[in-house]
Amino acid sequence: MNTSITSKTMYNSQLFLTVVVLLLSLSLSSPSEESKVIESLVRRLDTQRSSASIQESAAKGVLERLLPAHLSSFEFKIVSKDVCGGHSCFRINNYRRSSENSPEIIIQGTTAVEITSGFHWYLKYWCGAHVSWDLTGGIQIASIPKPGSLPLVKEEGVMIPRPIPWNYYQNVVTSSCEYQIFFDLFFFNG
Repeated sequence: MNTSITSKTMYNSQLFLTVVVLLLSLSLSSPSEESKVIESLVRRLDTQRSSASIQESAAKGVLERLLPAHLSSFEFKIVSKDVCGGHSCFRINNYRRSSENSPEIIIQGTTAVEITSGFHWYLKYWCGAHVSWDLTGGIQIASIPKPGSLPLVKEEGVMIPRPIPWNYYQNVVTSSCEYQIFFDLFFFNG
């Protein structure tokens, strides 16, 4: 038996039980106690995050699979929640280009999920692209300009905070789908 898989399964089970216990305690507590419990859970989950370089690499992997020609057009960077007023967020800015091969757009986020959500937001609202499941239109990226011609965001940039400490994308049971596509869309939708 693979000990790596076993330890991951045990960790996931422990984390699941922690979440269940905290959620049960929420149902028995006052609103101010709920806030403390949620903050405690978020702090605990924050300590389990992968390093910034691993998260940036994961976000870059989504870019490479979706728009391989644009690998040098974007820079992804993990930032602290302090940059976002203590909350999760993503920020999109124009990159100050020093050469023709420099990135055009920098997307910062508090996690890889925030970065890829910002990437999706940029493609949707600045490039007019549509990225979703095949049944809802699929990947429509013909409107994205070629590298070196990406639309710039407003001068002060864009910051989108997450209004809640975490969110859910879909039920984790995904039958008959290609998992890489599933995870890319999961990250895209934050």
